[in-house]
Amino acid sequence: MIELILHPGHSKCGSTTIQDFLYTNRLVLKDRGIFMPDSDFNFPGNKAYRINRTHTPRDFIEKVINGELNINALEKKIDDFLITAEEQGCKKVIITAENLVNAIGSPQLKAIHSLFATRFSNVKVVYYIRDQRELLLSAWQQWGHKKGETIDAYIDRMINTNFGDYVFVTEQLSNYYPNAELKVCSLDKKHLIKSNLTIDFCTRAGINNNGLKPSLEASNAGLSSAICESLTKIHTIYESPHTQKVKNTILAFAPNSKKLISKKYSVKLPFELENKISSRYLESNKKLEQTYYLGKHAFPSSLNKSNSESDNEISLLKQRIEKLEDIVSIQMDMILTIVGKK
Repeated sequence: MIELILHPGHSKCGSTTIQDFLYTNRLVLKDRGIFMPDSDFNFPGNKAYRINRTHTPRDFIEKVINGELNINALEKKIDDFLITAEEQGCKKVIITAENLVNAIGSPQLKAIHSLFATRFSNVKVVYYIRDQRELLLSAWQQWGHKKGETIDAYIDRMINTNFGDYVFVTEQLSNYYPNAELKVCSLDKKHLIKSNLTIDFCTRAGINNNGLKPSLEASNAGLSSAICESLTKIHTIYESPHTQKVKNTILAFAPNSKKLISKKYSVKLPFELENKISSRYLESNKKLEQTYYLGKHAFPSSLNKSNSESDNEISLLKQRIEKLEDIVSIQMDMILTIVGKK
């Protein structure tokens, strides 16, 4: 019986790191009977299969979601593969894609998950989450600032959606896979096995990580909040919210500032915004902790805060100065690099 390991990666919750790790080890995994579909959802045995395109089938899934492809196309690819899968030595199939969670309550996603559930009787779902304060800040750095939204405006908008409501997602996954083993895992290092995301993923997914190349650092690192705050005011430089052109340009012209460009600051958000987020998700997070963490605290925001508003404001002021100093250093690096190329 072939087992499906489903990683419906929540955006900004380590998905790229896991996908990069799996892609790096794709040949070893295949030799061990762990197969992954390519970007067109082709499997080994299909003449069109390309093992060097097995990072994620996200694009193919997106075509099914938006109606560009009928779900019958996905169904046929899976059915054709399963006919000879065991003969090829397949023991497990890994499917990892962020858009398996986006709009998870939609009819399109329901159809896709229902298809997976009917074709694989043995399913293990590994779903990673993180504190919503970090989630929303990271999402704003990735997408929100590119539309000219301030962090305040972005958070005000997003807390009125299900984006950070993990209970909503886990309930949908439980409905779609009632007989599956659903593992809900926090990205907080103290909750990760050996404080390492890829080791944690392998352990929870039942994959032997001996002989696999480890992930050395987090993938998909974004621009620092200091840079994003500046770019918000000139957001028209972005061709789309998904472009990496601006980030790559900054990296190219500030080669000595890589750490500053992706720097994470100690004070994440103003006191008022933190309270908004904590209040919005408090009950949902407590329910999640009761269900998947035996009542233990997985979210710092579910605990009473000890820092006062005045302490937060003083820290933010100090950090604002630190950010300005960092921006000046990056700009100086750029100027010297440009002058040196003339």
